Amino acid sequence: MRKPPAVATRLLLGLGAPDDSVVGDLLEEYQSGRSRLWYWRQVLSAVWLSSLRNTVTHPTRTLVSVATGWTTLLLVFFTLGDRSADALAGWLWHWNRQTAYATGIWWPFQICAVVVSYSGFALSAMVVARLNRRHSPSVLVAYVGSVVLVLSASAAFLEILIRRNGAVPVPHGLFYIVSVTLPYHWRSGLLLAPAIVLCVGLVTSDSYRRTRRERSFLKP
Repeated sequence: MRKPPAVATRLLLGLGAPDDSVVGDLLEEYQSGRSRLWYWRQVLSAVWLSSLRNTVTHPTRTLVSVATGWTTLLLVFFTLGDRSADALAGWLWHWNRQTAYATGIWWPFQICAVVVSYSGFALSAMVVARLNRRHSPSVLVAYVGSVVLVLSASAAFLEILIRRNGAVPVPHGLFYIVSVTLPYHWRSGLLLAPAIVLCVGLVTSDSYRRTRRERSFLKP
């Protein structure tokens, strides 16, 4: 028996398949000869439609959950962002700001700022998932979508400003949100930040715990 792509299957089950018949139909179609790409497309479509349906049904809950995630990010980055990045850079490379201003050596801070940025996104995903245990799949997808939207818009906006005005000052709390989308970070955050939010949120949520339905579906 052909086993379907495990990651896609876990996404389908973890983010809330509409019902058992959808899972069974996808498995049957895949075993009849459908490609892995077809399976992935169907899984992503099912997840998106299910989340969209839940969002439309409960818009207030979704908005509050997304706002909670972003509030967590801003609070963490404005209160602990610089402190955490400076402390980590100092511990790893004995770096400090006074020396950096004199020598122009900022790469230890830049590396540690990336770690702080992704850690903040991971923490926000945990908060969103744990505060919405019963409805975490739909709100998690909504939060991931908001992260993609905000980071993409920020990258485009900053690119326009940089081309017109050169360097653009960014408040340090916001810096940790947008820095991973800047060119010197290869805009890695446009992919990694949503992926981290999705993976951490899934692992944290109750819906990811392996149920009897999942075990019977995945076993050979």
